[in-house]
Amino acid sequence: MRSRRAIGYIVVLKWFERIELRLPETSSAPMTPNRPSALDLARRLALAAAIALPGLPAVAAKPVGAAAPSASAPYALFGGKPLEWERSGGKIVGVYMPNWQPTALVDALRGDSVTHIVYAFLHVCGPGQLPEDAPRCVGKADYQLATSAIDDSFNDAFARLKARAPHVKVVASVGGWGGSDPFFHIADDAAPRAAFAKSAADFLRAHPAFDGIDIDWEHPTNNGAANGVQLGSPADGQGYADLMAALRSAMNSLTAENGHKYLLTAAINTDHVIVDKVNYRDAAKSLDYIFMMTYDFYGAWTKTIGNHAALRAHADGAQDGLDVATKTMTDAGVPAAKLVAGVAMYGRGFTGVAMPADGKSFSGESHTGAYPAPEGASDWRELAARYIDRNGRGLHGYQVICDPKTLACNLYNARNKLFMGYDDPRAVIAKGRFARDAGLAGVFAWELSQDNGDILNAMNYGVGNLPLQP
Repeated sequence: MRSRRAIGYIVVLKWFERIELRLPETSSAPMTPNRPSALDLARRLALAAAIALPGLPAVAAKPVGAAAPSASAPYALFGGKPLEWERSGGKIVGVYMPNWQPTALVDALRGDSVTHIVYAFLHVCGPGQLPEDAPRCVGKADYQLATSAIDDSFNDAFARLKARAPHVKVVASVGGWGGSDPFFHIADDAAPRAAFAKSAADFLRAHPAFDGIDIDWEHPTNNGAANGVQLGSPADGQGYADLMAALRSAMNSLTAENGHKYLLTAAINTDHVIVDKVNYRDAAKSLDYIFMMTYDFYGAWTKTIGNHAALRAHADGAQDGLDVATKTMTDAGVPAAKLVAGVAMYGRGFTGVAMPADGKSFSGESHTGAYPAPEGASDWRELAARYIDRNGRGLHGYQVICDPKTLACNLYNARNKLFMGYDDPRAVIAKGRFARDAGLAGVFAWELSQDNGDILNAMNYGVGNLPLQP
């Protein structure tokens, strides 16, 4: 689109490349060409906030708009439709594709807008098996993957996608929050590991449109009693690395058989309480990429509120930011080039939220419940249609309030005391820039059906891809 749409999030836009930006002359010093660390990036972002928004409180208690310094992008950030992209950035742009959505979503996807698809989820038969997986496990041995005709249908859809976009890689994610219990029975014993790894290879052999396996184990050493049964032990920390080694061996054997190079990836919680218990240094040797689930920092399960997918943590020592997650993982021995930054195509909301005092952010404030009930989550496509206009401003009594500390935007309705933290396209572009500057592999998002095109566009632009001109 040739028209240029004014936007007002000056702090985030400080990190856009190829975007016109007007700042005071004091900010014009060139940045070092050397790749900065995650902490260096955080410091620079803080400095940018101080320069661009002098005297502004941590939360601007007004919608972003004309009063903010102006900037422009080469496409409409809130255009509400997916664009075509030149894959010029050289980074991962990944999306989750849940198998409870129709395959038509794959058929409608612009192949040039993604590099990787994470198919969610496959589950495992045997100990820890979910009751609803019983039909899929008929005739299956323990530790084999539970499969169905749905997987075959998606295999066909991915084959159609690859026919027009052969660069796209598809990995089948095993586990998820409700489906991780079998890992606690597999990882710490060689025989179950081998049986599971063989089943993973068999799945890939039978579904040739898939390029690998993703492990979403939530979470080694403690499952949070997700299905009413507490599981986990300290041995899981090494078992995790051993499981990845077994899977890598199976993938390599399959490559020797058919010549196709298979990917092994993992989706993880980056809180140091979990990371410190897992041998990620050794696990990373077997993994191609690690998808950092840098979202759901806040939700109905937390006592306080905040933006659930912020770029920067709201305070020293907090774990609620991509910047801290990156440092946690690199400190754990994972190369930055194997890390993929998480983006949310949805928001998480709270009721009973009072406007903070001047100089304070919403992070850490109390709430009385989640909205919309019962889960407290809203798709980006819904937020964009109901509450945010084409200039990124709030509608129907809502303000868009952008926090220069966390580099995140939130919706707030002062009259009804409703708060919704979400990943705004402006913040997503900043995440992409962060990923590039920190040397990360790229960005990914949960999940495709929740977007109207705005978030996927921002992911592409953030990592340096260029919109195809009409």
